[in-house]
This record gives sequence, structure tokens and C-alpha cells, in this order.
Amino acid sequence: MFSKSRIIRSSLASAFILAALCLASAQQLVSSEANGRMSAAELNERMAKAYGRYAVAETEADVELFKVTYRSLDANGKPAELTGLVAWPAGGAPKGLVVYCHGTTVDRGRSPSRFTGTGEAPETIEAITGFATGGYAVVLPDYIGLGDHKAAHPYPLNKVNARSGVDIIPAARELARQKNYEIGTNLYITGYSEGGGIAMALTQALQALTGPEYNVTASAPASGPYDLSGTTRLSMLEDTGEQVPFILRIYLTSYAVNYLVAEKKLRWRDFYKPALANALAINYLNNPTDDGLIKNIGITTALMRSQNRLSNVLQPRFLTAMRNNDQRNEFVRMLKENDVHDWSPRVPMLLIAIDGDTVVSQENTNVAYNAMRRRGLTDSTLRRLIIKDAELNHLNGIAPAMSFARAFFDGGFSAVREAR
Repeated sequence: MFSKSRIIRSSLASAFILAALCLASAQQLVSSEANGRMSAAELNERMAKAYGRYAVAETEADVELFKVTYRSLDANGKPAELTGLVAWPAGGAPKGLVVYCHGTTVDRGRSPSRFTGTGEAPETIEAITGFATGGYAVVLPDYIGLGDHKAAHPYPLNKVNARSGVDIIPAARELARQKNYEIGTNLYITGYSEGGGIAMALTQALQALTGPEYNVTASAPASGPYDLSGTTRLSMLEDTGEQVPFILRIYLTSYAVNYLVAEKKLRWRDFYKPALANALAINYLNNPTDDGLIKNIGITTALMRSQNRLSNVLQPRFLTAMRNNDQRNEFVRMLKENDVHDWSPRVPMLLIAIDGDTVVSQENTNVAYNAMRRRGLTDSTLRRLIIKDAELNHLNGIAPAMSFARAFFDGGFSAVREAR
């Protein structure tokens, strides 16, 4: 039997730990600054343009934008200050908080925290007009290595990048407390493309945490690379001989290699043949834009007479390791370590994908859905929505996917009759 004094000491220790955790949560926010304000008329105009026939209901409220700097961890688990964007409707967000995880970009200037309400920022605008117009506050983490954080972005590491989403939640709620702004207690998770994989990993990470601020109400990952070591790896190896998919695969693999070069001290020539290795190294040292990097890859591989074949630009050892799923290779191993398809969510989850997506194969969604079903999940927790629209592809599918995510957050599975 435990003595009374020991029970008291244990209770006091537990209370101290709880208080420390609450204090740490409040201290996640480092600073904030107003980025701008979007009028209701402007929001409705932009939403109509971005969403088209998938448009959500119009709003009568302006949306306020804030850049936040908050404490988190970098790719090596060391303390870091990251940045992100908070967008909320003037007057309050009774429906709660949506964490939106954005898709792939090498362009630091396209980080959500850079958005001030004007100019072009397609995905950020789609997230704001999709959710902040409907009674939700929205937070968009920049991720490790983007925004103000000067490091290599750990692409496509779902689990590593999820940390930026975990820590922006208490930071956003602390900002609301400082501004005397009311946000409902509900918490929703979504994201698209790379952000879909991060949203899945974020939902999994939050499920392992305690505290009311981390209780997820519902999750809607969209078009994400959940099965990195299987479906996504095989997609990276598809070799059709067509220029556009060939360049895209080099663009995506190079982003991952850039992280390995910067953080793991590997060499570009471990992955690419010399001419392309040198070109990519120079590009990444000069803070590339997406368009600039893609253009350079196209020119370099044409000069190499690659014939749009991976075997003509990748090092044979790397290509073999990818084909064999050889875990001794650092690239292949990090894909395996960041798989997020085979687990059991305890909250309602809607998996969304675009039919015929040629960038992030919808097979990622099918693999995740089937793995979760095998674990015993039923219709009450898990459903899948494949958007069948011949006009949609990976690039223009964001707004339709978020339209369905918004309907799901508003009304649950019953509001998305197409989901099965």
C-alpha cells in the first residue's frame, strides 16, 4: 500500500507536470504581426475564381491575417523557431481551428506566412477562402526549412514535418487569447499533396498527445503520399519517356536529395550523374523558385541528351536501390521511415483523392484506406472520396478537395454523400 504522504507527493508532481505543460503550450508563441486584412467582397470574389462550381458559401465577414513565429523542433529534433500564417474571420471563429498543410514548393517566397492579402498565392488563398469564410480560424505552418527558418526543407518526410503542425496549434490559440478573440474548441486537420501526407502524420501525432488543445475533431487528408516506400517510390520510378512527368520526377527527387545533402552530408553525385548533379547543386544554393528549378532541369537534361529517361540521369547504384527498395540507401530508408498509411485513427477521417492523379497517385489513398480497414475501422470512422471529374488534375484539384473537406467539417460524413 502507498502511504498518504507518497500519494500527496505524487499528486503534487502530476499537478506540477500538468502546469508545466500548460505553461509550455502558452509559450509556443514567440511573436506575431498583422499581415493584412481581406474584405468579405474580396474573399467572395477570390473564392468564386478559385473554386468555380465547387464554391463554398459566401461570407459577410472580413478575414484578418497574422504572421506567427513559434517554438518547435527542426529536422534533427533541436529547438527551432518556425513561422506560419493565421487567418481568422473578424468577430470570432465559433466552429474551431483548421490546420491546413500546404503542398510542395521550393520557393521560400510562396510560404504561407509571406501572404499579406494581395497578390497571387493560389493554395494559401484556397485554404483561406475555403475555411476562414465559414466560421473557422485557419493556421498554415510554413514547415521546417521554409518561411523564416533557414534550413533545408525535409521533403517528403511526413512525420518530421508534422511537428510544425503540432506546435502551431497552441501558438495560434495563444495569439487568440492575447487578442481576446474567440475560437471554438474543435480542431480539424487537412492538407493537400505533400500537405496531405503531413496532415495524415499530424493527425497520428496529435492522437498520441494529451490535453484538450490537441483533441482532433475530424481529419481530411487529400491527395497525399501516405505510402512513400511503396506507391510513391514506384511512382518516382515511372519512366514513360515523356518530358513533363520526367522533369517533375527529377524536381521532386531533387528536393529530397537537397535535404540529404544539406543535413546528412551526402553528395549530389551519389544520386545524379555529374552534369545534372552540378546544375542542381548550384540551383539549390541560390534559393530557387519552382519555375526556375523546373526550367533548369529541362535545359540540363536536354543538353545531357537524356531522352527523358531516368537511367540517363540517375546514378546506377541509386536507381537500383530505388527499384529494389533497398533500405541501406539513405533516400530509400527515409521514405520507409515516413510511411503514414498503416495505423488506426480514432477520429472521423475522410480520405480525398483526385481520380487519375498523375502526380500523387490515388493508389496512395487506396493503400491507406485498405490498410486501415484491415485494422478494423468501419464507416463510422473512415470513408474515402475519389473525385471523378475529367477536368481535374493534381494542380487544379486543390479547391474541389477543400470544398469536400469543408462540407465534411461542417456536417460530418452525412454531408459528403459521395464518400464510401
